[in-house]
Amino acid sequence: MKTPYRKRRGIWIDLLLVSMITLLGSAIIYLTVLNDQPIFQAEDGLSSDTTSSTISEEQSSFPGVRIVTDVSNDAKMPFAIQYPLTEYETLNDTILSYINDAKDYYISMMRLQQNVHELTGELNISLQTFAHQHYYSFVLTNKTILSNTEHETTIMTFLIDNKAGEIFNMQTLLNQDEASLKTFANHVQSQMAKNPEFKDALNKDKLVAATQPKWDLFERFALKENALVLYFDEGEIANATAGLPTVEIPLSSINPLLASDFQIAMETESSTAPKQNTDAAHKRIALTFDDGPHPEVTKQILELLEKYNAKATFFMLGSRVQCYPNLAREVRDAGHEIGNHTWTHPVLTKMPAAAIKKEYESTEQAIKAAIGQPSAFFRPPYGATNDSVRALIQRKSVNWTIDTLDWKHRDPTKLLPMIQKTLHNNAIVLMHDIHQSTADGLEPVLQYLQSEGYEFVTVSEVLNYS
Repeated sequence: MKTPYRKRRGIWIDLLLVSMITLLGSAIIYLTVLNDQPIFQAEDGLSSDTTSSTISEEQSSFPGVRIVTDVSNDAKMPFAIQYPLTEYETLNDTILSYINDAKDYYISMMRLQQNVHELTGELNISLQTFAHQHYYSFVLTNKTILSNTEHETTIMTFLIDNKAGEIFNMQTLLNQDEASLKTFANHVQSQMAKNPEFKDALNKDKLVAATQPKWDLFERFALKENALVLYFDEGEIANATAGLPTVEIPLSSINPLLASDFQIAMETESSTAPKQNTDAAHKRIALTFDDGPHPEVTKQILELLEKYNAKATFFMLGSRVQCYPNLAREVRDAGHEIGNHTWTHPVLTKMPAAAIKKEYESTEQAIKAAIGQPSAFFRPPYGATNDSVRALIQRKSVNWTIDTLDWKHRDPTKLLPMIQKTLHNNAIVLMHDIHQSTADGLEPVLQYLQSEGYEFVTVSEVLNYS
């Protein structure tokens, strides 16, 4: 059998191959070492290494808190990130983990998409810091844009006791009390449902699901000097077009629910207010009536309160006090308390400063003219307030801890069940003395609370006892 013929390769070919390998190796060494630049680039022109950025750090106005800024001007995937660092390693690690995850996700998603499409994105994480005594709340707003159709905005909060170095949460705030959580959850739900800002955008099913009395549903909040702010993500409880829904709750309205370290000192203008009483066994409740006085309904309510020897607080509209000054005086003479509830019941947070002041001051003048003394408290319509409103109306603001929703159901048989649902000591109950159904359903409420041993007190009294 013949051996197949094989053409022998010339020695000059071997020499050529060796020379080419040597030249290629030299080129790689030159480009990577001498030029100190990577030669392998992603198809989109971006380096396969981590995108470079400029990081700076400065002290904040909050003791023990530094602010870190991380900025990249990459043409296709820029980012601007700001976050806090404290003196406590545990919190810092948690914050850095969140920042790194958000940054890595954004960069990896942009690289993945830019391999297919020419896209430009953006990552912006901004910081807000709030203080309540020695408790700090860091609120990070994360806006991630991957394309014209892929974008989302979310909120993350980090909370620290800057004195003890301990992270706190809603369980800490409400003293691990499940009953307080239930009351708080119901309060948040009713506040959001009544907020006219989200009237057309709110998804009621999503709201109910997001405000169930479960600790893990109330992790995103900030504690300010006089208020608690609860945050919801874009699309979580409302249409995405509504942005990031928030609810700001004055601490005065939930003071009885808070752990003692977080309670605020409540002061009244009355020199005859009772002394502090911390007797936990003594049951008290403050019934409040808004939007009156009404020439018929208010009188019926006054008769029922007298029958059960009950005191209450009436938050009156200036426009109605002007019409019925004698009735306002009758409320005062019966030993009840009168509060300022603005002139026309507007959403103050949507009004210019001059209009806000006029709403309050004109009502105050009407109350003084009717009863010969200023109002005891201020209650913003819908419970809607913010720092700007508080700066203009420097009066103790009081909302509620139980909302009977009488304004909504208009059913006298539902008044008592709504109160029983979240009943607790030192509660402030919201009702309205402009609805006949409220007057019709009030006596069963008074009977039940009296049988349960509750004392009917004014807002001034219940806040003093809280």
